[in-house]
Amino acid sequence: MSRSAKLQALVVCAHLRPGRNKRRSRYVMQPISGLHIASLVGEEGFDVRLHHEDWHGPFGVSARRRYDLVFLTGLQVDFDRMRQLAFHFRRDGAVVAAGGSICTLFPEFAAEFFDVVCAGGVESAAEVAADFLAGRLKPIYRSPITAIRPYRVDYRHFVRNRISPSMHLVESSRGCSFRCAFCTMPSEVGGHAGYRLDALAEALDSAAASAPLFSFRRWYPTVLLLDNNFSDDRAHMLAVSELLRARRDVRGWGALVTQNVLNDRELLRLLARSKCNGLFIGLESLDRELLRRHNKTQNLGRRDVIEDIAYAESLGIGVTYGYLFDPRRQTAAEMRRQIETIARHPTMPMPTYMSVIAPLVGTKAFWDEAEAGSLAPNLRLRDLDGETIAYADLADDPAALVDFVEKLFRRPWEVVGRWGVLAKTIRRLFRSGTLNPIRWYFIAAANLHCFVWSRAEKSAKRTYLAGTDTLDPQYFERPADLSEEDRRRYFDPIVVTEADGALAAWLRPALKARAEGRKSLHMEPTDEPL
Repeated sequence: MSRSAKLQALVVCAHLRPGRNKRRSRYVMQPISGLHIASLVGEEGFDVRLHHEDWHGPFGVSARRRYDLVFLTGLQVDFDRMRQLAFHFRRDGAVVAAGGSICTLFPEFAAEFFDVVCAGGVESAAEVAADFLAGRLKPIYRSPITAIRPYRVDYRHFVRNRISPSMHLVESSRGCSFRCAFCTMPSEVGGHAGYRLDALAEALDSAAASAPLFSFRRWYPTVLLLDNNFSDDRAHMLAVSELLRARRDVRGWGALVTQNVLNDRELLRLLARSKCNGLFIGLESLDRELLRRHNKTQNLGRRDVIEDIAYAESLGIGVTYGYLFDPRRQTAAEMRRQIETIARHPTMPMPTYMSVIAPLVGTKAFWDEAEAGSLAPNLRLRDLDGETIAYADLADDPAALVDFVEKLFRRPWEVVGRWGVLAKTIRRLFRSGTLNPIRWYFIAAANLHCFVWSRAEKSAKRTYLAGTDTLDPQYFERPADLSEEDRRRYFDPIVVTEADGALAAWLRPALKARAEGRKSLHMEPTDEPL
């Protein structure tokens, strides 16, 4: 079938910026979700285009091509953007399918805004495309995330759509078997599953073959494994490590793992021999009480994680991590002391990113806060961005907390000095046990990321408080003839709580079901006949 004769399909990775603006960041981790969807749609009956709003900028709703089938995906914080785009595409006559966290957790609710909802694994995209061609679409498709079916990941979609990350972005497994209270994985996935090694090898082949001639990943091919938890299945982790070690077209690789991996010195040496040059660990916090409250049990087995990090880096494995703050239990002064302590420690890396804990919908932490009535009034999905304070009960005066988080995210050099961080970066480079300038670059870039990110993210004027914070310009890009019904349906932000703090109507059935399920588990046995 000629390209001109094919139906037009579009995959959009929706994205709303942390600064509530329309800038681009080309953040390396995001484009892979669209790549997998585009690969599953295939090219038998479709001409597939891939647009990522972080990489390309917001999709231009004023000058749209005619599309037959559109796939939308995004994080919880991006769900409003998916609704906005759905209005424009549906108005143009396209069939709109959507997936992601809210679609997986609340598919019937999501079906109010899209023609098709994909709940669970990405494989349902192939079913949607096939059923569209056959004229038998269903409103909801369900695919267990841990039931991975073989499919070919076609990295030519990156080249065709001018997405050129510095590393090969690859996934070798999905999900996580840990049950951290603030994470959506237990509710969305509930387990862990690995890709077949032959499928992974085929994906690596495609990634290598599609790398542009004049690109960093062509001349120094590095693989970033974007698994939710690469270390969940030790046997699979070791098999993938050996596969990467044996490939001559892989110079180095990195992955996302749990903190307890650093406790195993023998494993670290094996990973280093397998060309691992970076690990992003789920450290989350040095506050052990915070870790206990959120069931981060894998971080509580060993106290001296800083010593473990230093050992990993002595093997040439750069260690990065994110850091969480809890405004319900920590004052602004306590948060500042924590980050200052990290900055002063000679061997502890700086966090790659920092965040206040967000009550992501569907997590255990969210339901606990909802039952306790502790969520902020007028809380919106848009406020679950890791920067906005989303709780009613706070450990400190809101003004003090806002002052701290605004500096932390927009001007971190006012919290920790640039020169001190630069000095410790240089010390880490000399301790890294390597003279490889590429590995030095990765270590330095991660250590300085919070400064670079904040300078690039020029923010709109914000309150950093749920319910009152600024909305992105995209909320107001509406046609002049928009009806009140369509404005409410597609453009008003989705609320999580009402003005009095009560849970929004769309969430109450799930809260009731949770309470009833817990009650049934605790019913006393009876000897009376049924």
